[in-house]
Amino acid sequence: MTKIPFPLSKVYTLIEPGPVVMMTTVHKGRPNIMTLSWSTMIDFNPPLLGCVISDRSYTFDILKTTGECVINIPAVELAKKAVACGNVSGRTVDKFKAFRLTPVKASCVKAPMIGECY
Repeated sequence: MTKIPFPLSKVYTLIEPGPVVMMTTVHKGRPNIMTLSWSTMIDFNPPLLGCVISDRSYTFDILKTTGECVINIPAVELAKKAVACGNVSGRTVDKFKAFRLTPVKASCVKAPMIGECY
């Protein structure tokens, strides 16, 4: 088998590990959403997901404090809102309010799920 050159600007399309997800967290009663594309399954039993999150991000600080999050896999109808959530910081913007998303109580963690748009 012969290897062929491939443009570095396109390599990520071959190695991107998973779908775009919207990670939700909550701290001191304030929910937050982070759009992320660097996540992958690590194990199935128990379920374990690996994510790349900058230690400078607001979500990183919340995760370090609470140890809890919800991974929401958005439907195509949420694509524009997922991109918009990824372009602002939860430190300064309430993303649920700004992008008209509904926090829904999760059954096992305090972080909310993303419900219907309003």
